[in-house]
Amino acid sequence: MPAIGKEGSETLRSSEDAKEWQEAVKSILVQEINERAQTGVEESKGFLEAVHASVDLFRNNPDLIPGTKGFDRNLADQFAAMATPYEIRVEGKLQGYSIPVQPLIDNLRGRLKAQPKPAAPAAAPSAAPPVDPPQAGIPSKAGSSGEKEDFSTLFGTIGLPHLKI
Repeated sequence: MPAIGKEGSETLRSSEDAKEWQEAVKSILVQEINERAQTGVEESKGFLEAVHASVDLFRNNPDLIPGTKGFDRNLADQFAAMATPYEIRVEGKLQGYSIPVQPLIDNLRGRLKAQPKPAAPAAAPSAAPPVDPPQAGIPSKAGSSGEKEDFSTLFGTIGLPHLKI
């Protein structure tokens, strides 16, 4: 058998020698696996931080998630335009941002709230007749679904379309 910790080979004369040799090999392999895993984690640290920051971005800002009740299109568009220089893209897909963007969002949100809202157009005197209420006996479907929300499109933008919350 190859010698452990020195050049050449050694002869195993008993099952006890074989057991000691196996334990030494196991120890060396475990150490090497741990070193490689640590190196992999360190190499991926920046990518993992960007992904976690992206997930936190949408957790903390539900008004930036298209298709949700509180989606703010104006805020989302202005944020996307402002954050473009800080995007991290991999193979053309947005993975996250190179800086913390929450302060940008908070600043935009504050500015948008401070802006005066445009006046709603006055109703014309010849407005259409009022719409009939829903037919009795047909329950509303909104909010009654027991299905989980599908964020696959959102997470697809950061390259993780199969991520589930």
